[in-house]
Amino acid sequence: MQVEEQKGADNAPFFPDRIVSGIIWICGALSTLLILWIFVQICVAVTFRYVIDRPLQWSDEMIGYLLVAAVMMGAAEALRRNDHIAIDLLTNRLPPRLQRAQAVFAQCCVIAFAVVVGVSIWDAISFAHAFGSYSVGYIEIQTWIPQVPVLIGSVLLALMAALRLSQTIRGRA
Repeated sequence: MQVEEQKGADNAPFFPDRIVSGIIWICGALSTLLILWIFVQICVAVTFRYVIDRPLQWSDEMIGYLLVAAVMMGAAEALRRNDHIAIDLLTNRLPPRLQRAQAVFAQCCVIAFAVVVGVSIWDAISFAHAFGSYSVGYIEIQTWIPQVPVLIGSVLLALMAALRLSQTIRGRA
């Protein structure tokens, strides 16, 4: 009986794994809500433009901001669920040891990408905040505000890739 309990405990996820996965799931749900909001906003904008003949001036700009937020909030959730684009034509034919090495390499590449995006957007946010720049258009908003979801998304993507990397190294993925 003790062996069965030990086996079950070995398969239980680490506490940080559950926290990271939970946060990413919440952001994925937020991404879904943003996509629905974008859909509603597009329907309203089309109705106002072509039925009422009073186009909403701010709608396209807001949809752009929300679309970036939806994509960045949903990227880590796609990675968590393995719903991302993967070209596995050759990797499925590799021996298990090389598949594992390829998975480690792939997660390291995702982490590197997320770090590059995160550092770049951090610099852009810092500059925009210090400079006090505002967007040009119908929605006058400080430019750092719509850039924050990119930073959050890149951090979440790096966390999810690090979690996958840890699972692969431990032999759980």
